[in-house]
Amino acid sequence: MLQLNITTDYAIRIVVYLGMTGGFAASRDISGSMGIPYGYVLKIVRKLAAAGIVTTSTGIYGGISLNKKPGDISLLDIIQTMESTAKINRYLEKDKYCSRFATETCPVRQFYCVLQDELESKLSSITVAALLQQKKGDVS
Repeated sequence: MLQLNITTDYAIRIVVYLGMTGGFAASRDISGSMGIPYGYVLKIVRKLAAAGIVTTSTGIYGGISLNKKPGDISLLDIIQTMESTAKINRYLEKDKYCSRFATETCPVRQFYCVLQDELESKLSSITVAALLQQKKGDVS
C-alpha cells in the first residue's frame, strides 16, 4: 500500500495551518496547535522554504509565512517536496527499472503509468485553499 511519510503529513498540516492563520505563524504556535514536535516543525519548514512554499523570518516578530497564495499550493507540490519519490512503483522512476527489460512494452508498467498520472492529476488539483474550504464545510 502506498503510504506517505509522517513528515509529509506534518508538512501538509503546517501549510494548511498557515493558510488558516492568514499565511503567517510562529513555529511554536504551529507546533502546539498542530501537535507536531517543535524540532520537526523546524526541519520541515527548512524543506518547504527551499522549495519556495514558505519563507521564514527571524527576530522578535519572526515566523513562517506562505510564499504563495493557498490556491497556488497543491498537495502534489508539498508531497513532491517532502517525499524522496512520489512514484507508486520503481518502474516509473527516471531509470525506468524493469527486471524483464521490457519497460516500453510491459502492460503492468502501462497500467502503473495511467494510475500515476491519475494520482498526480488529482493531487495537483487539490490546493490548500480547497482544503481550507472543505474545513469550513463549503466543499463536499
